[in-house]
Amino acid sequence: MERLLKETGRDWDRRSHRLAVLASMTRPGAQESWAQQAPDSAEAMNLYAWGAMTRGARTPLSYDEVSAALDACRAAARLDPSDPSPWVAQLGLLRQWRRPTDEVFPVWDEIVSRDPWHREAHVQMFGYLSADECGSHAQAMEFVDQVRSSAPATAPTVALPLVSLVDRYFRLLAQGGLNAMMADQFWSGHEVDGVLRDGLTLWSRPGHLQHAEALRDLNLLAFALLAAKQTPLAAPVFEAIGGVVTPVPWGHGGQDPVDAFTRAWQRTDPAR
Repeated sequence: MERLLKETGRDWDRRSHRLAVLASMTRPGAQESWAQQAPDSAEAMNLYAWGAMTRGARTPLSYDEVSAALDACRAAARLDPSDPSPWVAQLGLLRQWRRPTDEVFPVWDEIVSRDPWHREAHVQMFGYLSADECGSHAQAMEFVDQVRSSAPATAPTVALPLVSLVDRYFRLLAQGGLNAMMADQFWSGHEVDGVLRDGLTLWSRPGHLQHAEALRDLNLLAFALLAAKQTPLAAPVFEAIGGVVTPVPWGHGGQDPVDAFTRAWQRTDPAR
């Protein structure tokens, strides 16, 4: 694990991706043991903090767990002041505890001063600003619009507008009743057309997306195109994905991601 994290160097995007994968695939006991054995390792401290953030997104953490994870964030930040990773974990933990903006925004400033287009940080901030958490629909959409208008076309945050669309769609489904019944209508309109057009124009070009989560973003695009009933346009996106399935969005609602992906891919080519 240490080798995998160290060899990313100052590629913060790649480092974030590997931290996320390791945090979800290793046991909390292993993360804690490494942190205890290597208190002077930024990699160990980061993994411990990211592990807590990852678990907390599924199940609320105790006060002691959050406190220990925040201590790990501070230790990692001291050990490698240039790395945004511990600040991202801190942002995620503060978001989970619905902390006020005067605690969250200074952490956000620390992140973007180190990596202006950090994908995970932007996804966390979008969630924090949503109406279901500590903001409003208007605040969340303003944040997405600012990123869309200012980020480079190949930045790791390029898919944030699409992330926001899929997130809002899933929230409608979760509400049940009439909102869920009418959710398909969500995929019509100027906003959706613009986001999907941006993705189709650039993303599936070979080599265009170089960030670590590019395949996740392509999976989101394929899903959104099918949801918007633009099935023929999804075919080249599935080809660009090359069969690499991501749990989000295909695992939504408890589905098996590979089965859901396969059924969706077959819709673009019935002979497959």
